[in-house]
Amino acid sequence: FEESLLSIKCTINVVKQHFAFLSMVTERIMKHQSSIIRFTAKHIHQYAAPTSSIAGGYLLQQRGSLLHPVFPKQTAYCRFFSTTPEKESQQQQQQQEHFLYNRNLVQTRDYESYVIGLLHPPAIQPSYFALRALHVELASIQAKDTAVATMRMKWWLDALHTLTSSVGGGDELSALRGNPTLLGLEHVIQMHNLSHRFLERIVEARLIDLERGNQGRFDNVQDMILFFERTQSTLLFLNLECCGVVDEEADEVAHCIGISTGIVNAIRSIGYGHVGIPRDLVVKHGIDEGYINDPRKLVHGEDPKGRRAIRNAVMDMAIIAGDYLAHARSHQGNIPREGKCAMLPAVSCLRYLERLESLDYDVFDDKIREIELRDSFTARWWRFGHLLYLARAHVTGVF
Repeated sequence: FEESLLSIKCTINVVKQHFAFLSMVTERIMKHQSSIIRFTAKHIHQYAAPTSSIAGGYLLQQRGSLLHPVFPKQTAYCRFFSTTPEKESQQQQQQQEHFLYNRNLVQTRDYESYVIGLLHPPAIQPSYFALRALHVELASIQAKDTAVATMRMKWWLDALHTLTSSVGGGDELSALRGNPTLLGLEHVIQMHNLSHRFLERIVEARLIDLERGNQGRFDNVQDMILFFERTQSTLLFLNLECCGVVDEEADEVAHCIGISTGIVNAIRSIGYGHVGIPRDLVVKHGIDEGYINDPRKLVHGEDPKGRRAIRNAVMDMAIIAGDYLAHARSHQGNIPREGKCAMLPAVSCLRYLERLESLDYDVFDDKIREIELRDSFTARWWRFGHLLYLARAHVTGVF
């Protein structure tokens, strides 16, 4: 019993000593708190990576859709004496939610662009997916009633105008707080100082197309090229700005890739009832417009003559897209390294045009229609090959 009592007394003395030591440390920390905060704020930028953000007193590094906390030894005090306001942490959490929403939207509706986005640097991905989400939203505005589609497009134009003229706050933005795509764009505009005119031009081009009643149908090849220049090429200009590249030679390559991407997308839509052939080519090759609106007879081979006429028109469009891609490839060496990832859409165009040429430009061939079916074996194999081609272009910087 005496030995136990002695052991308890010794334990109590040790505990008292620990409490005294902790009290002394706490007193010294509180005494030098201001100097610690100043030291941390002065030197923390030495340890924070460009792709990281400070929130809650520690570093958060973004990797894909997950956030991994990192606690460097040099910033140990920062966890307890953070200079970052709680409001800033909430804003960063909201920005992460907007990023995930935009990324999922692009993954669902534009898988090829989604894969390209994953090859962008982690710091650029939120900006890339915000711009691509805007593109997806605008491209999905289709309605039987042209007036309804025009009203929706005008809403986007007014929203972007409000966003660009009221970045950083303002009562005008209160009505737009429920749209994650617009909120993501607000952060992108602040971060990269994007050209407001480029954003508005994308919507204006589609609005003019709707007001004319074209809905993706062009009077001639020049109108088609001009439309894709204002939409697809302008989107790549914004992507380059997000990468920190403002260069005339890079813009020239992006201009050509954007036009070729638009033409290839128009070709891919022909086999599914979307009118993508300009009217001058329709007249030139004597195409029956009824077959374009309802291509089921051509798919089953009931009219070989009509199918051949559309094939010839598609060949003309593919040659135009190929010429723009050839010009882009000849000047790709002038693109800064930081902007190479913005040119990856050229890989998708090149692969599709090669596949189309091997099938004699027949968009109704089952071998090329199956790649659009997401769950088919052909589509899966196509996407796997697409990943390999993109990876090669990403590593070498050459498409």
